[in-house]
Amino acid sequence: MTSEPVLVAVDFTAHTLQLLMAERGGGPLRREEWPLPELADDEAWSWEVGGRIATMFVHEGEQRSALALAVAAPGTVDPVSGRLVHSSGQAAWDGLAVVESLRRHIDAPIVAEGRTVAALMGERWQGAAGGSGDALYVSLRGEPSAAMVAGGRPLRGGHGQAGALPAVPELSGDLSGGAAEQALEAVAGLLADATALLDPEVVVLDAEQPTLEQLVPLVQGVVDEVAPGPAVVASALGEQAALIGALLMAETVAHEGGVTS
Repeated sequence: MTSEPVLVAVDFTAHTLQLLMAERGGGPLRREEWPLPELADDEAWSWEVGGRIATMFVHEGEQRSALALAVAAPGTVDPVSGRLVHSSGQAAWDGLAVVESLRRHIDAPIVAEGRTVAALMGERWQGAAGGSGDALYVSLRGEPSAAMVAGGRPLRGGHGQAGALPAVPELSGDLSGGAAEQALEAVAGLLADATALLDPEVVVLDAEQPTLEQLVPLVQGVVDEVAPGPAVVASALGEQAALIGALLMAETVAHEGGVTS
């Protein structure tokens, strides 16, 4: 019996693993979500994540096989080697060989990218960025981070660290009261400066609700003052953006690698 080749998207944070199995073209077939324990090294991560992926195929009755697989990882990823250079998830994951580790379990083309870059890909494909070739994506869930595409290509910087936002405060908890308003205004000012510097067509913001509802009009107002033109919009995909971006990456690597079904 011939198995049906499918795409696999993986998104993981410090504590959660999401898996998505889909047909070529993006039609979802199966989603799974699992808690992640503390994983001290490459081998432990490989067996945990690789094992969950293998189990997902078992749940399908082994009727399917992996055509291509893409991973969205928490932090900065070297897209050439597929290594997690700096982890914003578990501290032990600095230097995690994401692609190499999964190749021990899965015989298919595999790629990896940082979650923020993957989320921007997802928003451009199926979300709020609407296919824009010049888009800035900012995540304010946990450690603030950003990603930018210019002319359709990700901006990575001279050391591959583009997207860090060390001056932007984390927004969490109760955002009512004077101190919270000051924090929101500070974030809005910093993001408006970044928008003026990079000149995107659209700025996609992602954060917890109701922070997002407060922040989008605030940032738009400051942008209109200092650098009129870019539209500031709320993420359409929310916490699923990185997983959807990983699915697009899997589709791309299957196509570019000459993989056929």
